[in-house]
Amino acid sequence: MKEEEEEFNRNKCWGGRRECAGRKKTCRRKIPFNRRINEDVLNILKEYAQNHNMTETEALESAIILQSNIEKLKGDKIMKIVIPSAEGKLCGHFGHCEYFTFVDANPETKEILNIEKRIPEEGISCQSANWIASQGANVVLAGGMGGRPMAIFVQNGVKIVAGCPELEIEDVVSQFLNSTLETGENACGGEHHHCHGHHGEHHCHS
Repeated sequence: MKEEEEEFNRNKCWGGRRECAGRKKTCRRKIPFNRRINEDVLNILKEYAQNHNMTETEALESAIILQSNIEKLKGDKIMKIVIPSAEGKLCGHFGHCEYFTFVDANPETKEILNIEKRIPEEGISCQSANWIASQGANVVLAGGMGGRPMAIFVQNGVKIVAGCPELEIEDVVSQFLNSTLETGENACGGEHHHCHGHHGEHHCHS
């Protein structure tokens, strides 16, 4: 192991130039040797390389790719839920809310991971749907929502749950995650909903 470590330090990559030279090419990817890696890990990588007919460099790269894929899968489990809100509760009208609550949740464990209040720079209106979609939203829980924002969400692959009750944010999210959320009619009437601007302000009315 000492000889291998010296080689790693010398060549700054797993396998070094000795193995790469045997294939008449240099290492395309140099991976610095990490002194914190103990002998057990080194032995595991070496054994893996031998069993799969690859160099230590390739074995380590495979491990890095595997870890990256694992982290990606973890990230894919996070659901971003957005709720038009007012005074800590779901607001009954999408364009009338005080702010939008962004909730990160794990749909498998039903756990709420993070709650954050956000307001778009241009203010809140029916057009906020474009901004919400750009923030990576997966689901929007709303009471009433007009046809225009609904169309924007559909175009961007964002799931809409309309007719939600005006509950505390954590309650409505928890019920949604546990499939116990009871929804009523869309208060804004969907396609019959109209948006009107007045003196620079943009409001939604059913």
